[in-house]
Amino acid sequence: MSKDNLDPLIKREFEALGLNIVSNDLLADMVFEKVKKRRLRKWLISGVIALSILALAALSYVVGTSSLFASGRPVIQSNSYVTPGDVNGGLALPQYANLRLNGTTLAERTYTFTFALEMGQVIEVFTDPRDGSGGKIAELTVYKRDTNGGREKIQTYPVAAGLSSSEFGNINSPGLYDFEYVFTDLSYTGSVRVGILLGEFTKP
Repeated sequence: MSKDNLDPLIKREFEALGLNIVSNDLLADMVFEKVKKRRLRKWLISGVIALSILALAALSYVVGTSSLFASGRPVIQSNSYVTPGDVNGGLALPQYANLRLNGTTLAERTYTFTFALEMGQVIEVFTDPRDGSGGKIAELTVYKRDTNGGREKIQTYPVAAGLSSSEFGNINSPGLYDFEYVFTDLSYTGSVRVGILLGEFTKP
């Protein structure tokens, strides 16, 4: 029996037994049986992993098409929207989110991200609507919160279909800032990806 013609897994089984490759039928049967069991175990593990992936995909589909998404309420899939990253109520940065638009009123099409910002910081916001053929579909407005919970409007950016970016900074007053999307085009439905990054202002 030649080593060159043997399956690599079978070779390893012979070596694990500390034996040379010989033409012993009983020994060969034992090795082949071990190899068969090992491969069967590998296939079972692969099958379980594949089924798990399919189950997660099915769950995502069910959640995405459930009454929650059809209710018209603002839905945000985010890396920290549910669990704020700051004790003062500010979300973690960077922030990555997927907005799901189904509402028919402006209140149902309003999404707010709140961040605790410091002086000298710069916020870069990337907005990527997944659908739409062009034109203005929303406004992104930045508000500064006061100690009583009131809001002062700082700046408004138009949002059009297609990837766009908006820069807000240099922050000259620390505190909580609301970055609020209002999707004014009621005909626009679908999903919008948002990325909000934090930078620092540097003098040239």
